Amino acid sequence: MTAHKDLKKLIRRRMLKTGESYTAARRLFLMMEEANMTQPKKPQEQSALGSPIDRLELTLRTARALKQHDIRTIEQLVGTTERDLADAGLAMESRIEIREVLASRGM
Repeated sequence: MTAHKDLKKLIRRRMLKTGESYTAARRLFLMMEEANMTQPKKPQEQSALGSPIDRLELTLRTARALKQHDIRTIEQLVGTTERDLADAGLAMESRIEIREVLASRGM
């Protein structure tokens, strides 16, 4: 396959959806991508920090333990050290889960 196989798949998907020719679909797709890249984006972290920890989709055991210790928002969780979590009684497995989930979301 070519180096741009993912791009071509997206363009062909647009072709099927809109009925455009490959050239027209490519041109419009690239224009939309460029427009999306030039628009200022809201930092996801700031908007997500005020969200409840339920949005992280943690295991039930971990979520309950956090709520038991009055950690209800992502901002509170990010501000808590791993040592504080250990002192609160969270198991190593739960702390690892929290660390991985936050890392996957760039926090």
